[in-house]
Amino acid sequence: MAEFIEVPLKRSSEVDLVRPFKALVQSRNGDSGKQENLDSAFAEFNTLRQAATNRNVEKQQSYIDVMVKYHDQLLMLESKFPPQDITIPFKWKDAFDKGSMFGGKPSLTITSLLWERCCVLFNIGALQSQIACTQSVHTDDGLKTASKLFQQSSGIFDHLKELFPAALGQNMPTPDIQKDTLAALSALMLAQGQEAFALKGINDKMKDATVAKLVSQTHELYSGAYKLMQKDQLRNIWDRDWLPRVSARSAFYGGVAQYYQSCVCNREKRIGEEIARGQTAIDQLKTAQSRFTIESATMAKLCNTIIEKATAALATAKKDNDFIYHDRIPELDSLPPIPKAAIAKPIPVKGKLNEATRDLFEELAPASVQNAIQGYETRKAALINLEIGQLREATQLLNGALASLNRPDALEESQGQALPPSLKERATYVRTSGGIESIDRQLKEQRDMFFEHVEIITEIDKMLRDEKASDDQLRAQFGSKWTRATSDSLTEKFRTDLAKYRGIITNARTADNHVKSKYESVKNGIELLSLPEEQLAKRLPTESSSLSPAAFQELMSVVREVQREREVLEKEFVSKTVDVKAAFAADEGNVDGILDLVYPKILDQAYGPLQARALENLAKQKTVLEDIEEVGDGKALRSKLIEELATAGDTYQHIKKYFRKGVKVDSNLKQQLDALKSEVSDYVFKRKTEKEENLKGLTSSIAASQHGSPPNAPRYHEELKQPPPRPLPPAPTLKEQIYTPSSAPMAESVPSSQPPSLPYPVQSSGMPLPSYQSYQGYPAQYSPYTPMPGGYNPYGSFPPQPFHQPSQMYPPQQGYPPQQGYPPQQGFPPQQAYQPQPNPSSGQGFPVPGYPASQPSQMQPPYHRPW
Repeated sequence: MAEFIEVPLKRSSEVDLVRPFKALVQSRNGDSGKQENLDSAFAEFNTLRQAATNRNVEKQQSYIDVMVKYHDQLLMLESKFPPQDITIPFKWKDAFDKGSMFGGKPSLTITSLLWERCCVLFNIGALQSQIACTQSVHTDDGLKTASKLFQQSSGIFDHLKELFPAALGQNMPTPDIQKDTLAALSALMLAQGQEAFALKGINDKMKDATVAKLVSQTHELYSGAYKLMQKDQLRNIWDRDWLPRVSARSAFYGGVAQYYQSCVCNREKRIGEEIARGQTAIDQLKTAQSRFTIESATMAKLCNTIIEKATAALATAKKDNDFIYHDRIPELDSLPPIPKAAIAKPIPVKGKLNEATRDLFEELAPASVQNAIQGYETRKAALINLEIGQLREATQLLNGALASLNRPDALEESQGQALPPSLKERATYVRTSGGIESIDRQLKEQRDMFFEHVEIITEIDKMLRDEKASDDQLRAQFGSKWTRATSDSLTEKFRTDLAKYRGIITNARTADNHVKSKYESVKNGIELLSLPEEQLAKRLPTESSSLSPAAFQELMSVVREVQREREVLEKEFVSKTVDVKAAFAADEGNVDGILDLVYPKILDQAYGPLQARALENLAKQKTVLEDIEEVGDGKALRSKLIEELATAGDTYQHIKKYFRKGVKVDSNLKQQLDALKSEVSDYVFKRKTEKEENLKGLTSSIAASQHGSPPNAPRYHEELKQPPPRPLPPAPTLKEQIYTPSSAPMAESVPSSQPPSLPYPVQSSGMPLPSYQSYQGYPAQYSPYTPMPGGYNPYGSFPPQPFHQPSQMYPPQQGYPPQQGYPPQQGFPPQQAYQPQPNPSSGQGFPVPGYPASQPSQMQPPYHRPW
């Protein structure tokens, strides 16, 4: 047995299907007989779900059959109920999640039959892979069954890639139903299906070229599946041994393909190519051998067998080439690719998985047929209302003509200025109902309500268009990276509702205009009927027309016949029923395309004869009215006005009834539009939040891909920087040369807290002061000194020192006499050697009797001192 990889099943929570569907059917179908049959069907449907989602599913074909039957029932039931009517929460858990320490799994709950069907279809593909793994690879039947099941499983997962996004809507998928996950599973199942054919070729010892083609295709499919499974977002989903097993199989079948192709080269005496492929085969097989896990013991044994064969064949080929052929051994990259034979292909999923599945809900018409029936009923009601309206208008016209005769046998007796009783009754009704002002007010309210409805619909449409434009712009900007569901797939229900409400508003507006036109035609009569009874009587003229009794009796017999026919026609129009379900169900898949053709045909067959009889009745009435006009003495002004007032009174009553119904309709429509607006607003907000989160993730990933880790610093930046050597002290300035003895060390360092030891006194700021020899009878040292002349002061930056008189023992001095060896100079001629005076403290300075003179300093004064 080959150690194939099987897909785990999704798990679902139990849910009751009977009561929700029963309530849903009761709201749409009041037939008690059908209701009982549907109750039993829903009970069977609920039992079928429990069996299909059983946790203890065995790896047998019978369990697949149960799941297939449940899937097909869901598929047929989807067409019978609009998605928005389903409120049953279907909860399914992630197939690959093993749970956490707290228990439970990542799950997703959606109230959709499509979501339920997708999860069941996933389990069908997973169970097919599990049953395929139990098949024996040593028999033809086992390999054939395994290959077929793997191909079916691959087709199911490939189909779910396109089906799940529509089922999810705005919900985030669990990891097992992501598009990349389903693509990887489909590729893996297809590779295992091709592997079954490859193993059959090896077991049956087919021709080497045939086996090489089969195995080469298997190697390519496993390599593609391994690349898909290695994506970053998928690596942690699989069991930890899946990737090593797929990698080992890819390397194994790559080596096997090279081995069998080398056998082909041996027969064709291409020894160099045989050696190259044989060596490559051994290398790849050894790589696969190192990757096989404990679960792949059988494959590891087969790998060892082929390695032994390949090693022996390679040794023989090398020996023959060395002694006989001396063929050049080419590089592997220069060799032509091994031909491939793609036998395994995904089996596509189309509609029902089993055409023999019986529909448990045959009595329920599909949603498209039900919508068509509703459309038919709407057109039927419009036709009946139109025909009955025409008959009633003709009746009003006939009553007005009879009232104009002014005979006691007609409607009422009119004597003198008294009002006819029927006219009094109509006038009283008009006045108590608010008169003409109430009609004007209600017309204005209807108009305002219409514009309010239009404004709400326009706002809803704008929100949907803006959201779609934003989604389309981002989808065009990011391309395939923008993976969320399209706006068109999510707003189909909203747009359908908008179209429906637009139609309702348009029809209502047409009816309002028709009522308004009728009102305008009788507005003057309603104004007269709104007046008090005395004023109304004064407005009627006294002229009247007369008619002979014989002529009147003849006309009245015709009138009564017309009225009886009219009453019968109205009843037949209302009671006529037609079963149109069969007509629409005959072309269920294209109901929308045939409605414009079917509606007129059915209505003409059902109501054509009645419409013809109604036309005959109206023509008969027209003849009667002409006869009345001819027999009578002509319509007097009073009779004509009474006829107009009677028509106005009847029209007023119909308008008031219309407005009472219209208020209820407008109120219900307003509530429905507000609810739709709220739903669309919530949808737009969710989409906006989802867009911001997706944009944040995309921008973060783009920024991370564009800006990697910072570059490493150069090595010389890492070396420890040594401080540069301390520079030499600056060369002494001329001032320092003058006042610094040559025998003093130039670079002697002194503490920073005390001034350096100099042979002369210094100021607090460190500048030198003149020093004097202590003579006999004078103080040891004369601290103050005479300020320099204003003409030249090398120490001009310092404040002048105060002049102090010397003590009495020291006679006043007039400057300083020229010193020996320092004759006065004019200008700046070359100077002679400077002779310092001896200093008792340092032994240097000006010469003093009793002290030996020091050697003259080698430093020259820079200029002649005037003092």
